Amino acid sequence: MTDGGRPARDGGERDGMAVVTDTHQHLGVSRGTGYETTEAALLAAMDREGIARALVMPQATLDAARAEHDRIAALARQEPDRIRGIASICPWVGEAAYWDEASRCVRELGFVALKLDPQGHGVAPIHPAATVVFEAARTLRVPVIVHTGMGVPAALPSLCLPRAWAYPDVPLVLAHAGWGVFGAEALVVAEAAANVWLEPSWCPVFQIREALRRLGPGRILFGSDHLENMAVQREAFRQAGVTAAQWRQIAETNPRELFGWPPVGAGA
Repeated sequence: MTDGGRPARDGGERDGMAVVTDTHQHLGVSRGTGYETTEAALLAAMDREGIARALVMPQATLDAARAEHDRIAALARQEPDRIRGIASICPWVGEAAYWDEASRCVRELGFVALKLDPQGHGVAPIHPAATVVFEAARTLRVPVIVHTGMGVPAALPSLCLPRAWAYPDVPLVLAHAGWGVFGAEALVVAEAAANVWLEPSWCPVFQIREALRRLGPGRILFGSDHLENMAVQREAFRQAGVTAAQWRQIAETNPRELFGWPPVGAGA
């Protein structure tokens, strides 16, 4: 450990501590905010904050994001122990185009999840157009990550519950866990469906503490969304009173098991 308790810059904590996985990162420029993440900035932030691994998706886009997916795949080939891709495909491209790109991303590029962004894609989880996302995830045997919080009413966590019940074999991650203002609703959804996981980036400490108390660490993930938020979210978990064993499960075991990531050192 370095001075001040920050992990050494070795790409993650080891030696009996958590090998931390950030389950919510991006490449590219957000159309909504203008926030940009580059490959170099992402890897530098991971080194700086002791993040061993990151799941990376494109910023929200209205097209099939093929170029963005190729960019993420190239980074994953460059850093096979550190990076995995998440496909973010707008359902409005049509079922055939969606299936083609989702299958390519998972089966050819090695991506480990599909992302539905009700705000960026302009479609609620319960809308018929979103059915293709869950059908593809079931067929490809990968989780679905759904943006929640900003962008209501389409991004309300409760709109994921009918899908969680209809697809009990598909793990469903509520990204941002309601984004604070809908955090209690996200927790209720997770309590009502055993295949729902919470990733509480941007949530206040008291909501993380309450999720730990009511849900336990088994269905909670660590994610940051923005590079500058990596340290903030880690500190939020610390302030919430997470134990070393809980942190190891949240930051290492849960993402490894949920997304099928082999142990560190196994490569692609």
